[in-house]
Amino acid sequence: MKLTRTILLFICGVMTMSCIDLDRPPLNVVGEEDIFGSTIGTDSYLARLYTNLPLEDFRYWFTHGDDMFNQTFPAIHPQPDNITGESIGLDITSFASEPAGSFWNKAYKWIRDVNIMIETLPKYQDRYTEEQFQNYMGQAYFIRAGIYHALAKRYGGVPIVDKVIDYPATVSLEGTMLYRDSEESTWDFISDDYDRAISMLPTTANKGRATRYAAAALKSRAMLHAGSIAKYNTIDYRPVNDVRVCGIPSERAADYFKEAYDAAKLVDEGGFALYKGEWVSGNKEAITQNFINIFLNDTPETIFGRYWKLPELGHAFDNGVQPLQTSTGGQNSRSCPTLDFVEMYEFDNKDDNGHFANLDESGHYKLWDSPIDAFEGCEPRLAATVILPMAEFKNQTIEIRRGIYTGSTSAARINRLTSSEEARNYGELGIADLSLVNTLRDNNNEGNFVSLNEGSQYYDDLYNRTQTESNRGKMKVSGENGPFTSWGEFNLSGFYRRKYLNPDPSSLNDATQNEQPWIEIRYAEVLLNKAEAAWELVSLGQATSSAGENYLEVATRCINDIRERGGASLLSGPLSSSEEDRDVIRTERRKELAFENRIWWDLKRWRILDDEQVNKKYRILMPFYSVVDDKYFLDVRYTENRNSATWTFTFPENYYYQEIETNEIRVNPNCKQNPGY
Repeated sequence: MKLTRTILLFICGVMTMSCIDLDRPPLNVVGEEDIFGSTIGTDSYLARLYTNLPLEDFRYWFTHGDDMFNQTFPAIHPQPDNITGESIGLDITSFASEPAGSFWNKAYKWIRDVNIMIETLPKYQDRYTEEQFQNYMGQAYFIRAGIYHALAKRYGGVPIVDKVIDYPATVSLEGTMLYRDSEESTWDFISDDYDRAISMLPTTANKGRATRYAAAALKSRAMLHAGSIAKYNTIDYRPVNDVRVCGIPSERAADYFKEAYDAAKLVDEGGFALYKGEWVSGNKEAITQNFINIFLNDTPETIFGRYWKLPELGHAFDNGVQPLQTSTGGQNSRSCPTLDFVEMYEFDNKDDNGHFANLDESGHYKLWDSPIDAFEGCEPRLAATVILPMAEFKNQTIEIRRGIYTGSTSAARINRLTSSEEARNYGELGIADLSLVNTLRDNNNEGNFVSLNEGSQYYDDLYNRTQTESNRGKMKVSGENGPFTSWGEFNLSGFYRRKYLNPDPSSLNDATQNEQPWIEIRYAEVLLNKAEAAWELVSLGQATSSAGENYLEVATRCINDIRERGGASLLSGPLSSSEEDRDVIRTERRKELAFENRIWWDLKRWRILDDEQVNKKYRILMPFYSVVDDKYFLDVRYTENRNSATWTFTFPENYYYQEIETNEIRVNPNCKQNPGY
């Protein structure tokens, strides 16, 4: 492991020729007293530590490797929701993960910076009030816990460095070659650091700074991860140097779930609440707007976040995911929700298996005046998370259309455009009424339309040049956003992301023009953490907490509170200890925390990705307008191949733990690689 000595240098202008006292320290070197001897210096140092806190926010570019955090334009590049089934991404067309990169090395540089503060600040304790000193130390422990948390969830057990290794002054080169600690010890260390922060931090703080409740909330997340590894990791990883660096003994699962539950319960003391500022019972529009506003404003739900302010500092989130139709420049449409994800939410138009029902009982297409009518009665949280086809956004109807059917026979007589819902290749498509049509040829990758004989046809036009007459006037065949069959920035799935997007029609999305706050953790996640930890404790034989709370009753109440706020129906009864009800909690988490960079880590800690993704293709929804019917029909299909891209995902089991950069292994032979690399 490479550890470098930190030297803080500040150039203080141009030196003039004059008499110089050679006994005085150089003016361009700032000593530890200059930094930690005053609130100004300590605040500046702490600000730098917070800048390096590895939050997976708008500037997180998870495939970048060398510097995943604090990138300028990451939202236009791959995001974790592109590989979880939440969305289809233009930049991710098969399995991807964080490469080895240099995060390991950067993390230990940041840990060294924190350790310098933890070791040095006590020397100047008399310069501060006790409240100030405790706050500063608590912030340092909070940041160190956060960095180790980021390491542990990626690599498992890592070397625990809780002091400054002063190489080469007092430590030899061999003394820097540390062994990896066990994964169990690493998570215990994270727990201890969060506990120190909880005991020292104030209950309130400036924006972007931690409180005791932020430390407790993130501890609940960390301990839930550790408990899941202890319970659900069934791979018997080989010990390294007689240390179990990957995996945690199953008997520790209850300990970690109990810590997660207790930490979540502590957050309840902070006065946080599910945001319901615009919420009106039974009013779907109000509930939708209420959920939208959680991610645009400061609310009582935000526990800890990162903030931007234009023109000094912005981010580029809208640049990446905004609809083509509302884009003001730059890029767009690079992350489009899947139908599989949308089907997790409640709406009326589903079949007995819970899938979107685009066909009637006879196997013919249903017809709608508008594609959005197919989602009538959906829970408001869906409309606040996803832009549905033909929904309103920025005072515009977001026109998502795959093509126009100009046949003389009603589209309702067509069984399907696709030969089978399970088909992987849509190169050959079938039509039910063979007296009308023999075949439907799909020039998916090269052509701009697919044609039926006898003059019946529907078009797909890359640049919206082709238009056709209809009862609604002249229509662009693929609308304002597509989808199109050729490569380019346009809708990919029939849906757009809504969560976090700026709805102001005058807002710009080119470059770093956005300042929506990033909510690192909010009260809804804490309730979900509590519910999951409670269920897990029951599954391990613990029915009640030390305070006498019935765990399943607590879990039921947490899930119902979240469902009510989102406009979903409440549970029909109390949760049980069945795995079906465990999955109810997990599905609620996937719905509530969608597109917040949480689901990737959830799927990994539950150890279900290798089963969920085996040559997996996600489904999309393609709206078509029928001229003769003056209505829409909707085709369900797997993501269409484009330019050799298939959007087929298989999760390699070894990626539950990530690769350590080869150079780190080379410079420190005691630090062994994770299995499978």
